[in-house]
Amino acid sequence: MVAVGALIVHEKTDKILVVQRAGSQDWHPNEWEITYGRIDQHEDPESGLRREVLEEIGITDLAIQSVLRVWHMYRGPEIAENDLIGITFVCTTSTMEIRLSHEHRAQRWVSPQEALELISVEGIRKDIETYILSRQ
Repeated sequence: MVAVGALIVHEKTDKILVVQRAGSQDWHPNEWEITYGRIDQHEDPESGLRREVLEEIGITDLAIQSVLRVWHMYRGPEIAENDLIGITFVCTTSTMEIRLSHEHRAQRWVSPQEALELISVEGIRKDIETYILSRQ
């Protein structure tokens, strides 16, 4: 499987968007994250990223800036069916308006440091930490 992530920065405020997963989700329920999703077969990463962002948070004016990080994880036991390669992109938007899907229950625009205070999942924290380091 291939997944994509969007660390979305608001153009005017430099705040990043974090979303809280719904309690009904099977992976890290109620945890804060940035937007992630798996791409479909035959879908390129940038198209998949735009689709996932639109489906999960309703942003249409996403500008993909650069690749932030490429990562690997197992979504469950370490077997081939759970093998996941991911690409996290830094993106920008001019909108503050978010339309959450059923996968999430809350959203906030926060500073990168505030994001680290909310996010406890190690891999997601790594995305935020990498972003902070890239700005120094």
